[in-house]
Amino acid sequence: MLSNLFDFYERYPDILLYLKGLDRASLNSDLLESLDFHGQRQLDILNVAQVYQIDERAELMLRGLSAQMHRDGLDSMFSNVHLPFPAMLLTVPEPTVGGWPAALITQDNDTLYTQILLSRKGGLFPNLLIFKSQGASVDILHSPTFALARAIGDDITEDAAVKQEKSLCFSFLAMAVGMSILFEHKAMLEKEEVSAYPRAERRRAQKAGRTLPNKTIIKVKLGELGKHQLEAAKGDSQETNAIAYKRRAHWVQGHFMRNRAGGISWRNPHIRGAGLVIEQERHVTSGED
Repeated sequence: MLSNLFDFYERYPDILLYLKGLDRASLNSDLLESLDFHGQRQLDILNVAQVYQIDERAELMLRGLSAQMHRDGLDSMFSNVHLPFPAMLLTVPEPTVGGWPAALITQDNDTLYTQILLSRKGGLFPNLLIFKSQGASVDILHSPTFALARAIGDDITEDAAVKQEKSLCFSFLAMAVGMSILFEHKAMLEKEEVSAYPRAERRRAQKAGRTLPNKTIIKVKLGELGKHQLEAAKGDSQETNAIAYKRRAHWVQGHFMRNRAGGISWRNPHIRGAGLVIEQERHVTSGED
């Protein structure tokens, strides 16, 4: 994903013009200047962004917590949370079907900017919109890619772009906020920092006379409490033997909540009930053979 993003924006917007059979001379000078600036700006952000690679189980837990934050109306407090880095690229495991989304999120004081990038069949679909979040206010900004699509007559509307990107935007933003808070609580999530480029890829680049960025990826997986959180979430969704389940000792889900300072706090998963906890191993699958 990271290599594809760098490759795409190093050739932006020319790669889009080539695919449309256009040349630079056919564009308005103001639009061309905007496109060139955007491509360089994206490269600048990618160069400083910390990349997070969230594994399948951590993604499952974070998405569940994201839905809970939406239900509890905590969205308006997202900009009060300070992300661990001013620019973050969130990636998740590649799905077996459909596009592979990633989110580029930047924070400027109390304002968050979220862009959704979609990889599909070896190609990259750049974001058409940028979602600007500040407290309860959300503004939808058009990216220069959207302006280019409109200028060359592509059949794209803002409504269609919103439908394509909005839900992914707020899902990833909630995951970024939740992950940032959970990093402050021991054993919810574990981090491992590794090189963004495998040794073989670095050697190939060196032989080709290219220098790869000195970047690292933070791999995110569940800690011990995170595993119990996922177990508790699975248990709460099962209705069989509900009374017996509530009486015996079991793990109860942790949850996000408002605090008195106007921010978001986290309560860890904990044990409730009597007796010993009966650990249950559950395997999470996609449901496909």
